[in-house]
Amino acid sequence: MRELYACQLVLNGEKGSIANTLERAGILVREWIARPSGLSPEQLRHQEVETPSGHTVRTSRFPLEEDEDPAGLRYVWERPGADDASIQFTLDIALATQEDEVCATVRIGVQQGGRDFQLSRPVYQFSAPAIVRTLLREFQVSDAGQRVTPEYRVIRAGDVSSLVSFLTNQQRALPVVAVTNYPTTGRPLVDLKELARELAGLAHVVVISTHLASQALTEQLGPSRSVWQGAVRLYWPQFSIEANPYEHKLWTPSRLLSGGESLVGELRRWLGSVGAATVPENPVIEWVRIARRKAMTETGELPAWAEPYLRGIEADLLRYKTERDEARRAEAEAKARLEGMREQYALVARHSKSSSAEPGSPAGTEEDDVLSLSVYAAYERAKAKIGDDLVLLPRADKSVREFASYKDPEKLYRALLDVAEAGRRWSTNTLGKPFGEYFGGLGYGYSALNPAAHARKTRRHYEVKYKDGTVLLEAHLKVDEATSRDQCLRIYWYIDEDERVLVVGHVGRHLPD
Repeated sequence: MRELYACQLVLNGEKGSIANTLERAGILVREWIARPSGLSPEQLRHQEVETPSGHTVRTSRFPLEEDEDPAGLRYVWERPGADDASIQFTLDIALATQEDEVCATVRIGVQQGGRDFQLSRPVYQFSAPAIVRTLLREFQVSDAGQRVTPEYRVIRAGDVSSLVSFLTNQQRALPVVAVTNYPTTGRPLVDLKELARELAGLAHVVVISTHLASQALTEQLGPSRSVWQGAVRLYWPQFSIEANPYEHKLWTPSRLLSGGESLVGELRRWLGSVGAATVPENPVIEWVRIARRKAMTETGELPAWAEPYLRGIEADLLRYKTERDEARRAEAEAKARLEGMREQYALVARHSKSSSAEPGSPAGTEEDDVLSLSVYAAYERAKAKIGDDLVLLPRADKSVREFASYKDPEKLYRALLDVAEAGRRWSTNTLGKPFGEYFGGLGYGYSALNPAAHARKTRRHYEVKYKDGTVLLEAHLKVDEATSRDQCLRIYWYIDEDERVLVVGHVGRHLPD
C-alpha cells in the first residue's frame, strides 16, 4: 500500500477528563465514518463491520476488555475509490491517551484492490479528510505556542514581529505557508479558504494582508527570504534568518498564473507525502499488538516456543521500521532540497534569458555592472533589488519591453532604485520633504499633477487596472530629456494612500500630452 497522507494532532483535554476527551474524539470519528459508509455510529463500536457497497471498518480498543475505560481507539476504514472501483483507499485513524492529552493520527493509503495484474496508471483523487478539520475545531491543538486551526491567519504590519518569532521558533513542528496579495487585484492568486482547508493539520496558512506588512517582513528577513506581490512561500520548521532561501520554496506570481496543477493540490500532495514519511506510529497500535499477544499466550493459543520467535521477529521489524522511517525522512529532505535547487535553477535561467533578450547583452555580469545589460535586463535587476518597496504592475513590464532602444540602461536602473527608496521612506514617514524637493535634490524633474491624465483625448493612456478599479498614473519622474521619444525616459506611478505604497504602471516613453 502506498501512503498518500498522514498528520498527527495532540488534542488538549481538560485536566482530569482525559477519558472524556478520548470518548468525544471517538464519537466524532465514528460519526464521520458513518455518513458515507451507510453504517451507524453504534455499529462502528464493534470489531469489524462490512457493507454491501464495499466499505469495511475494523475497530480496535485498548484495553481489550469492553468493561474497562479505553486508553486508545483505532478505526481502519477501507473503501473503494470513487473514480476507479479497483482502487481501494485505507483510512487509519488512531487515538491514544498521553497524560492529559490525546494523540490523534490520521493516515490515508491507496492500493490496487483486485488480484489481477494490470500495469496501468491508477485514477484517483482525494482531499484532506474532514475529520482533521473537525478535531481542530473541537479541541485545542498547539504548535510552538500557536493554535493550529483549519482557517488562515491575517498578518498586518503590527503582527510581523510575532510572525518572525514564530517562523524562527525551533520548536515549531509544522510548515508555514505565507500568501501575499497580487498588486493588480489586491487579492491573493490562490483561494485562501481552500488552501487552509486542505492543509489543516499539515501547515499554518497566513496571508500578509498589506504592503506595509510585506515590507516589514522583508526588512526583518531580507529580500531573499521574504515574500511579496502575489508570491507564496513555504517556511519549513528549523527556519532561521540565516537559512538558505532556496530550501524554503517560493512560488512566484508568474508561476501561479501560468496554469498547470493548482497550488492547493500541489501543496496537499507534497506535504501529505512528507507527513506519511515522518509521522510516527500511534501508541495505541503497539499497545493493542502487545495486549493481544499476551492474551493469546495466557489462553494457550500461542505456543511457548512462539514467544521468543515473535520477540525476534518484532526486534527485526522494529529495526526495519526504523530504517524505513530514516529512509523516508532522508527522501523527504532530498525532495525539499531538490525543489529548492529547481527553484534556484529556474531563477538563474530566467535571469540568463532576460540578460540575453537583446543582442549584445552578455551574461555573467557583476551585481552593479548594468552598462552591459539590455534595457529589460537592467529593469529586471532593479526589480529584484526593489523587492516590496514599490508595486510594479504588469503594464510597467510591457512598457519597458517597448523601450528596448533606450541607450542608457544604467540610468533606468538607478532611477528605479531612487523611486523605490523614496517610496520606502514615504511609507515609513522618513522622507522628510515633499517628493518634488526630494527628487530635485537627486537631479530629477518631478511632476505631481498632469492635466493630460484628465483630458478626454489622452486620459486612457494614464489609466491602469489596480486592485478592483482603475487609477490614474499622474505623478511621474522626468529621468531623461531628449528630442526623440525612444530616448525620453519617464516613470509614472499612482500613490496608494491606504497601503502607503507607490504603484508604478509605466517605465518608458513620455506618455501623450
